[in-house]
Amino acid sequence: MTLIPGTNSSTTAGRPLLAAALSMLVAAGTVATTAAPAAAYDVRYETNTSWAWTDSQEAKETIIDKAGDVPVGSWVDDKGRTHTSRAYFTFDISRYRGADIEGAKFDAKETAAGDCTKRPEVELWRTGPYTSRSSWTKPPADLAKLYTTKLPDYAGCPAPYVGFDATEGLRQALAEGKSTLTLSLRIAAGAEQDPALARKYASKVGLSVDHNFRPGVPTDLQTSGTACTAAEPYQLVRRGDVGLSAILHDKDRNDSGGTDQLTATVALWPVDQPEARIERTDTARDGERAVGRFSYDLFQHDRTYAWQMRTADSRATGDWSAICYFRTDYEGPATPPTVTSTDFPEAGGAKPALPGEFTFGANGAADAVGFTYSLNQSGAKTVAADRPGGTATVTLTPRVGINYLQVWSLDAAGNRSAETSYDFFASDVSPIVDGNLTEIGVPTTFAVRPRMDGVVRYRFRLDGDPEQTVDANADGTASLTVTATRGGYRTLSVTSVTADGVEATAQRSFQLLTEPKISATVYEEYGYGGGQGVPGVFTFTPRLPDTVSYRYSFGAETGTVQANADGTALVTWAPKEAGWVTLAVWSVSRDGTESDPATWSFTVRDLLPGIYGVLYNDSYYAGGPGQPGEFRFSSEVSETVEFRYRFDGGAEQGVGADGTGNASVTWTPDQGGTHTLAVRSVTADGTVSAERTYTFLVNDAPLVASAEYPQDASSGLPGVAGVFTFRPQRPDVVRYLYAFYGEEEKTVDAAADGTASITWTPERSGWQMVTVRGVTGDGTVTQPREYAFTVRDPKPTIISYLYNEYDPQGGIGVPGGFRFSSELPDTTSFVYRLNDGPEQTVAVNDGTAAELTVTPDRGFRNTLTVRARSASGELSPEASYAFMVSTAPTVSSTTYPSGETAGGVGVPGVFTFAPRLPDVVTYVYQFDNGPEVTVPAGADGTASVTLTPTEARWYPISVYAVDKDGNRSDYAYYWFAVQG
Repeated sequence: MTLIPGTNSSTTAGRPLLAAALSMLVAAGTVATTAAPAAAYDVRYETNTSWAWTDSQEAKETIIDKAGDVPVGSWVDDKGRTHTSRAYFTFDISRYRGADIEGAKFDAKETAAGDCTKRPEVELWRTGPYTSRSSWTKPPADLAKLYTTKLPDYAGCPAPYVGFDATEGLRQALAEGKSTLTLSLRIAAGAEQDPALARKYASKVGLSVDHNFRPGVPTDLQTSGTACTAAEPYQLVRRGDVGLSAILHDKDRNDSGGTDQLTATVALWPVDQPEARIERTDTARDGERAVGRFSYDLFQHDRTYAWQMRTADSRATGDWSAICYFRTDYEGPATPPTVTSTDFPEAGGAKPALPGEFTFGANGAADAVGFTYSLNQSGAKTVAADRPGGTATVTLTPRVGINYLQVWSLDAAGNRSAETSYDFFASDVSPIVDGNLTEIGVPTTFAVRPRMDGVVRYRFRLDGDPEQTVDANADGTASLTVTATRGGYRTLSVTSVTADGVEATAQRSFQLLTEPKISATVYEEYGYGGGQGVPGVFTFTPRLPDTVSYRYSFGAETGTVQANADGTALVTWAPKEAGWVTLAVWSVSRDGTESDPATWSFTVRDLLPGIYGVLYNDSYYAGGPGQPGEFRFSSEVSETVEFRYRFDGGAEQGVGADGTGNASVTWTPDQGGTHTLAVRSVTADGTVSAERTYTFLVNDAPLVASAEYPQDASSGLPGVAGVFTFRPQRPDVVRYLYAFYGEEEKTVDAAADGTASITWTPERSGWQMVTVRGVTGDGTVTQPREYAFTVRDPKPTIISYLYNEYDPQGGIGVPGGFRFSSELPDTTSFVYRLNDGPEQTVAVNDGTAAELTVTPDRGFRNTLTVRARSASGELSPEASYAFMVSTAPTVSSTTYPSGETAGGVGVPGVFTFAPRLPDVVTYVYQFDNGPEVTVPAGADGTASVTLTPTEARWYPISVYAVDKDGNRSDYAYYWFAVQG
C-alpha cells in the first residue's frame, strides 16, 4: 500500500504506522492506492465466515459459531474448574486464487482480560479446518506458527486492536489450492495455564489482504484496425501512422466493479533487424483496447515488421502476446490511370445528360488492382479492375453543364497513383413543364415541351398517385391535366420518352394548403376592436373538395357548423371576455377527411374598467387595518370621463377620468380579511358600463409586542420572563392561538377590547419565535403572525484560532490566539483560568469581546474556563473550552527535508528528534515501516539518527518520545523522497 507523503503531524497515539493504516480497512472495506497506474484496490478487508473454540473441560466437543466472545487461555468457572481454550477462525479465500499476496494482516479485538497488569505472548497459527468432530483432544491439525505478539502497555486493556502477520499462512493455503483459511489464537506454550494471562476476543475478526492479480495476455490483436497476420502473405500497410492495438485483461475488481488502470507496452521491430526494437505505451482497463501509436517516419517502404504487446498493473507485468507481422507498401501505382468514354468524349461537345459508360485503364501500372473515382466531388467510390494492371467500366449519370471526373489507380495496400482529371459537358434534355398547381380538387393543365428529338409520349404523376401517359403531338409537345386529391408538399414528375426508348425526367414541386380561408367583420385578423357582447361574423371558405361542415374553436369555446351548398359557412360570435383570442377552423369533407387548421387571431377591446391595487391584491395578504392603499382605474374606451366605485357594497362614489381614461383613489381598510371593490365607467354620452369587481386581501394577523423581548432583537436571558401582548386586526376576536418555537400550540382568551397578554419564560438562549393567530366569534381564524427574537446567552463564547478539541496542535509553550465574546451588553472584561492555574483578567477590546493569546503549559488535554464580568463586577456563569496540545516531537534533516526530493540512493541522512514534552529520555522510531528502534535523548532532550535509503522513492519515519515517568508523546510522521 502506498501512503500519501506529508509533513510532520500527529495522529492517535499508541498505534504504529502500518497497523494504523491497516486498521482503517475495518470501516472502509477496501483501500485505493495512489501509485500509477492506479489499482482497483491493493488491500481488501475480509471478515471470518465462522469461528470456534476448544475447551479442555469439554474434551470431546468443539464450540462452533456460538454467539458471544471467544476465550483464549485458561480461566476458572463458578464451580472452581479450570478451562483452557484455543480459538479458531475460518476465512473464505477463494477470491484470491491466482493472486500475488503481498501481505495479510489478521486483527482481533480484545473484549476481556484475566489481569490487565500482565501482557501475554499470543500466537497465531495456521491449522487445518475444524468440524463438529473436532475437540480439545482432537484439535484441527497445526500446520504452521505464523506470528507471536505481546502488546505494549499503552495498547489499552482490553486492547481494541491486536494485529498479527498472516501473510505466509495465506500464501501456503492458496498454493495448496485451498478455498478456506483457518487461523488459531492461543497463549504461548508454558503460559497457557496461567489464568491471569487469559483473554477474550470478539467472534468477528478480520484479515487485511494486500494482493494483486497479474494481468493476462492481450487478445484480439489488430494492426491499424485489421486483424494481425502471423503467417505470410503478411498484411500490407500503406503510408501513414500505424496503430497497434489489443484488448487488455485483468481480474482485479473492487466492490463497486472498479478495475485497475493498466499500462500496455507495445514492442515493434524490423524482422531483419530485431535489435532495433522500440516500444510505446498506452493505458486502458480490463476489456478495453489499448493502442500503441507509431509515426509513419519510423518505417521504410517494402520492409517487414513484427510486434507484440504485454500488460502491467501497479505491481506486476503479464506475459507477451503472440507476434504479429506486417509489410509496408508506401508507393502507389507509378502512372495515373487512363479515362475514356464514347458516350461523353472529353472534346466531343455537349451530350445529353443521360447515363453513360466510362472506362478506366491501369496505363501500364501492373500493380494497379482497382480505381477510385469521384464525379463532381460527390463522394469517392471504388471499383475493382478486371485483373492486376487491367481495366474497369462504370456507368455514371452526369449533371447538366460541365462535369468533373477524378480518377486514381489503387494498389493492393490502398496506395493511390497520381490523379487523372476528365472534364466533359452534358446538355439538359428533360422536358419543359409550364403551369402551376394551387388548389386541391381543381383540374389543372400543364403544357409540356421536349428538349430532345423524337419524343413520342410523356409519363407523368403526382407523388403517391397513379402514373398516367399522354401521347406527344407531332412537334413533341403535349398537354397534361393534373388534379390533386390531397394537400401538402407535392411533386409532379414528367418523363419524356423517345421512339428509341430514351427517357428524361423533369420535376416540379408545389405546396398545396388544406386549411380553409377565414374572413370576418368587426374582428379583423391581428386587429383590435369590438368588446364584451359585441358580435362579429366569421366566414369560412374551403380548400378541400366536398366540404360539408366546419369544426372551430374560439380559445376554449368550441363548435361545429354545417357548410352551405358552395362549401362556405358563416358563424356569428360575441366575446364574453376581453383580450387576445385565437380562432382555429378545420374543414370536414363528406368522406371524413379533415383539413389542417386555419388560425385567425385578434384582440377584443375591454369595455369594462380595469382595476389595479398598488398595495392590496387578490394573490396574497398585505398591509393591514389602518394602512391606506391606492387603487388605479383605467379604460380602453376612449370616451370615458368618469368612474363610479364602491368598497364592500357601500355607497357608490365617483371620480373623474383624466385625458387618457385613467383615475385613482385611496382607501383605508378598518379590518383585515377579504374586501371587494366594484367599478363602472361612464362615457361622455352618459353610457354606463357593466360593473367589474376586484377582490383583495388585507392582512388580519394579530399584532404582537413585548418590552422584554423586542422583535428581531437580542435581549433577556434564560429564566427571565417576558410579557407578550396580542392585539387584533379584525373585529370580534375572542381568543388567540399561539405557539413558541418547538412547543405545542396554546390558547388564551381575549379581553373586551380584543387584546390578550401572556407571560413566557425562555429555558435556553438563542433564536426564538412565537406564532399567533386570532379566532373570531364565528370561528374564523386569521392569518398567522410570526414574531422572532433572540434570547441572550449568559455564558461567554470561546473561539481558538489554533487549538481544537480533537486534533492535537501547537505544543507546550506555543501560544495560540483566542477570542472571548459575550452577548451581555455591559460586559467590560473576562476572567479566565488555564487548567488549574491562577485566574487572569483581560479587558474587552472589540465591543463586548476580547482578543488574546493563551500559552499551554502541558501536553495532551488542556481546559480553559472563562466568565464575563459586568461594569458592576458581577460575573456570568462559567464557560469551558477543552483542547488538545500536541506532544509529538519534531523531526528535521538538512539532507532530506520533509516533503521534498533530495539526496540519493546510498546517501546517508541525519535526522534530529526534538521534544515537545519535558524530561524526554528516549525516542522510539520506525523507518520505512521497519522494526521499532529506541534511541536515548541527550541532555538537551534531542536525539539524532543516521538513516541510509536504498531506493529512489518516498520513505516514511514515525517517532514518539518517552519521558522519565514513562509517559509517551503523540506520534510524529515525517516523509521524504530520494532522488533517482
